[in-house]
Amino acid sequence: MKVSEMKQMVLDLVGLEVMSEDSGVIYDNGKEVKKVLAGIDMDTSLLMLAKQLGFDCVAQHHPSGINNPDIYELFGRDHMKKMMECGIPINEAQKLAYANMEKGKRAAHSRNRTQMGDVAKLLDLSVVAFHTPADMLAERYVQEKMDALTARNPRCTVQETIDELMLIREYAEALEGQQPEVWVGSKDSFAGKIYVQMYGVGAPSADEYRAYADAGIGTFICMHAREEVIEAIKKHGKSNLVVAGHMASDSLGFNMILDAWEAKGIEIKRISGII
Repeated sequence: MKVSEMKQMVLDLVGLEVMSEDSGVIYDNGKEVKKVLAGIDMDTSLLMLAKQLGFDCVAQHHPSGINNPDIYELFGRDHMKKMMECGIPINEAQKLAYANMEKGKRAAHSRNRTQMGDVAKLLDLSVVAFHTPADMLAERYVQEKMDALTARNPRCTVQETIDELMLIREYAEALEGQQPEVWVGSKDSFAGKIYVQMYGVGAPSADEYRAYADAGIGTFICMHAREEVIEAIKKHGKSNLVVAGHMASDSLGFNMILDAWEAKGIEIKRISGII
């Protein structure tokens, strides 16, 4: 299979017409891909290992080496879209999303965006990264599980959301200390309306979370959360926060992509954080 075909499979799997700005092909040597070394986080030393071990392609989840200056436009656009879907007025959603986006753009200003691609070219090794598509797949899957839970039991508790997550292999097999946990609220709190928040380049800001809570979200399920966000949700006093786990959530979505490639005959070796 060619790298271009692998990319198209991802688009088809997620239902996208155009690849998100934080994902895609970092380097394509044009050769057939039969063996892929895949990881959540990959670096240039792992590219060299892949070459030595005879892999044709390296696939990563986090977009190290994606050289796209518009990557944080995705942040603003997707955050705004998701807030509007939850009933937050368009004017408020725009201001909150794009304020956060500007912080991300400034933080990325000095990053080395060419290292991964330069080394891949020297090694003659194809490299791809699929960040938002994998996170979208994970979010949809978990949201469907939570929607089914609340349909069965509208008065479900936060503990029941944890129990539901633990039925998913990646969460059940996560490392000790990285499995789903309640970070705001208690296990016997009613969950209310559950919203799974897993894609959008970066996590929502504290102001975004407060707006979601005011719009009626009772429990957030996310991959990870900063301390200022945790404290803001506690102080706001309306919602619960369940942190499902970063590596497990990334693995859930990325495995769906890798499974699709495997079904087409590509050999996949999973390392570097994939559960």
